[in-house]
Amino acid sequence: MASGKTKTTTRGGTLAKYRTKRNFSKTPEPGGKKARQKGNSFVVQEHHARSHHFDFRLEIDGVLVSWAVPKGIPEEMSAKRLAVHVEDHPLEYGKFQGTIPQGNYGAGKVAIWDKGTWDPLEKNWQKDLAKGKLKFVLHGERLNGPYLLARMSEEPNWLLRKLDPATHPEALETEPKNEVAAFVSPQLARPVTSVPGGKDWLHELKFDGYRLIAVRRKGEVKLFTRKQLDWTARFPELAGRLKKLGGGDFVMDGEAVVFDRKGRSSFGALQEALKSGKGIDFVVFDLLHLDGHNLRGLPLTRRLEMLAKLVPAESGPIRRSKIWSGDEGEELFQQSCKLGLEGIISKRSHGTYQPDSRRDWTKSKCRPRQEFIICGFTEPKGACPAFGAILLGSVENGRMIPRGKVGTGFTDAYRHQLLKQMKPLIAKEASYSTTDRGVTWLKPRLVAEVEFAELTRDGAIRQGSFVSLREDKPASDVHLNPVEAMGSLGSTVLGVEISHPDRVVYPDDGVTKLEVARYYERVGELMLPHVVDRPLALLRTPEGIGGEKFFQKSFKAHVPPHVKVKTLDDGTEILFVREIKGLISLAQFGVIELHPWGSRLPQVDKPDVLVWDLDPDEKVPWKETLGAAFLLRDCLAEYGLETRAKSSGGKGIHVMMHLKRQHTWELLKPFTKAVAAKVGEQNPKRFTITASKSKRSGKIYIDWLRNGKGATCIAPWGLRARPGAPVSMPVTWEQLAEMGPRGFTIREPAQEPENWMSIEPQSLPISLVREISRGS
Repeated sequence: MASGKTKTTTRGGTLAKYRTKRNFSKTPEPGGKKARQKGNSFVVQEHHARSHHFDFRLEIDGVLVSWAVPKGIPEEMSAKRLAVHVEDHPLEYGKFQGTIPQGNYGAGKVAIWDKGTWDPLEKNWQKDLAKGKLKFVLHGERLNGPYLLARMSEEPNWLLRKLDPATHPEALETEPKNEVAAFVSPQLARPVTSVPGGKDWLHELKFDGYRLIAVRRKGEVKLFTRKQLDWTARFPELAGRLKKLGGGDFVMDGEAVVFDRKGRSSFGALQEALKSGKGIDFVVFDLLHLDGHNLRGLPLTRRLEMLAKLVPAESGPIRRSKIWSGDEGEELFQQSCKLGLEGIISKRSHGTYQPDSRRDWTKSKCRPRQEFIICGFTEPKGACPAFGAILLGSVENGRMIPRGKVGTGFTDAYRHQLLKQMKPLIAKEASYSTTDRGVTWLKPRLVAEVEFAELTRDGAIRQGSFVSLREDKPASDVHLNPVEAMGSLGSTVLGVEISHPDRVVYPDDGVTKLEVARYYERVGELMLPHVVDRPLALLRTPEGIGGEKFFQKSFKAHVPPHVKVKTLDDGTEILFVREIKGLISLAQFGVIELHPWGSRLPQVDKPDVLVWDLDPDEKVPWKETLGAAFLLRDCLAEYGLETRAKSSGGKGIHVMMHLKRQHTWELLKPFTKAVAAKVGEQNPKRFTITASKSKRSGKIYIDWLRNGKGATCIAPWGLRARPGAPVSMPVTWEQLAEMGPRGFTIREPAQEPENWMSIEPQSLPISLVREISRGS
């Protein structure tokens, strides 16, 4: 247990500094007292303050000894993090979540990122801590394993890094907890584009079957799907064999499969075998419970050792999954693809079992394969019986998105069988618009697994082949995962090598660095006309949107390939791109957001785009923001001026006007203010053109300040560094009227509004500019 006292400066043993920095009549933070009891809790809080960071706190001597970690807690052994020692916090702070109001110390949102207990790894840890070194093990919901905190040359800077569990076996000796054998939600694997290697990983083949959690309690066996559906009756023979295994109660994680003559698992053969419930094997790859003890807190290597005693064979109807060591993963993957297998699964060798988590398991697929919702079917053609093709979709951001169709992969007998299943689901309304004729639409209930070559730019599959129906996955859970849809195609995009391709950029959404790069490849042709030769401001998030963010307009040292640099006449250094490779190269450099100027080279003093950003207060209903956009459009239309719209990628709308390069910023900036004022005058209670936040409560701010030399706005089709991976999507005025406040995300097809693809710059008479400007 972490207890005892130490004289180190790291342990002040007082909360005086904490209290001095805070006015508890103005902040919801706990005042707190130093606790008398001895404990060993820890907490990590994500803190969106002036600079985003994570607060790491260890309970020592009745307080939370605290460090601010700007780049997040390391989860890889290769990562090292600066940890800045800050004042001790009261134990009550370990439960604090909320918003510290502006004007207070640490103003911003605080959320608990992880919590649990910790233990020292050294007997004389108090003395070590006094000298500036602490080895310890974390037992958290997200963080597990040994860590090191080491003071650098001087306070307050420390170094935080994860230690190798293999060299610290004492950190892994967790005792199993008592519990009753019952269903456990399975741990999941995240798709990656390259096989992880090193001694921290183990690998096994990926099987094409049904994932099952097998529970034996008091001699009775139950088989559950990952959604806890009881499928015991569908696998009677398998349940009987598991019942006869030696030992007492257990919970196993495995796959029900049928192997063909070449030893490959076949989902089609499994579905045939399910008609009788016989001839089905069970491949076990994890042991979660044994004889009344929860094993999930043990490292994978320990769980596998215990599983080998229960299921010793790697062949037969109840078999243990064969394991390959860390550096054999790439070769195993290559061989599995040559043999026509689905791919491999890789797992952290010392990871604990984490239900529903994708952090410590990865999957590498030989060929893209995903589930899609069957939205309808077409009429049969020629000798094709029952139906021609099935139309596919997935639900993204609350909308059904078309994903193309597939007409191959069915036997004639299966076509008739599937048609019988589809007929009771016939619907009157279409799921989405399509050019296909003779479509019979269905209620979105059936889920199909489909293999295909690639995704097109608009998000549809190409060269698809039907694999099977997936009865173990509800349609509501079907969403596109572009990384998985890419298969393991490598990490080079248009010749640009993407380093750390599997680094998660959007933690809550599982969007990786490679997916960001491929997104900009996908929308490059659409986006390029709006960014070519325009000076760019860039938002970089090298560690993902949860880490530090850098807004920059030039590169002091390394300039990414395919990115141009130029010094303007006034001495300003700018950067710009001229090809899609430039966009991808920026993504490789950690760039998420691209903000172009409203003017382009060589005449950067004369704009060709003006922007009004409608930024509503969070209290403003979406319909009022829509109304403001149409009001602004109509105001300019009265003068014969045409505008276009796009979502902001947030809660606002951008109204844009494309012009011939006739006038200077000096003339047009007052013009944009005058237009904003003219609209604002129509309803002063709802509109403001003042940037001050104190005057924007309950109002829509008509931001005209994005117009001026050096001012920028997010690019059309540009990603935003916000949860959900939203996109600033161009739309027609008709589409805008139907658009919801959630907007669009990276996993939806890029909209191609007709009037955006052939933008004709319009003339703006100087007399009109002066007339409107005088009106303000």
